[in-house]
Amino acid sequence: MSLSLDGAAGISGVNGTASAPAIKGTTADTGLFFGTSTASVTAGGSERLKVDSSGLDITGNVVASGNLLASGKLGIGSTPTTDLDVNGNVASNAVAVSGYDIDCSLGNYFTKTCNGNSTFTISNVPTSRAFTIALEVTHTSGTLTWPGAIKWPADTPPTLTTGKTHLFVFVTDDGGTRWRGAAIVDYVN
Repeated sequence: MSLSLDGAAGISGVNGTASAPAIKGTTADTGLFFGTSTASVTAGGSERLKVDSSGLDITGNVVASGNLLASGKLGIGSTPTTDLDVNGNVASNAVAVSGYDIDCSLGNYFTKTCNGNSTFTISNVPTSRAFTIALEVTHTSGTLTWPGAIKWPADTPPTLTTGKTHLFVFVTDDGGTRWRGAAIVDYVN
């Protein structure tokens, strides 16, 4: 194998392969290898990341411990046709509301058992985007009171039956200044 070091052109040598990368550490099948207008990262003899003129291709899991940002379209399981195109399931945690504040920084689906008069608030609403939350309330007793920013059909909050479970959906497009509320009420517990 020949290696060239040129002050103007840099370091050049062999391209390597996924199983025998050109640049490696102590593991013979993990490192960098090159092809025509491509640079790739290999781990355990398998190509995991490739950069070419069309962009970045990743094979395997992507684990982000911080923010994952995309400046273009992001497709999950498909070729993206919109800003986020998901082909498959999307799952979210059900967040148990402590107290009566619905903290939007914790998720989109919330649960609460109400055993008496309950006054809800909504906090940490994302700005400059539409945002939707769902709230599942097991209502054993008392009256539920909603923030004034929630607008109901006919400007009338729903009538609820105690001893039932109710599902509320709230949508805002102005950072929570106004929410549109909808309710599906009186599920049998």
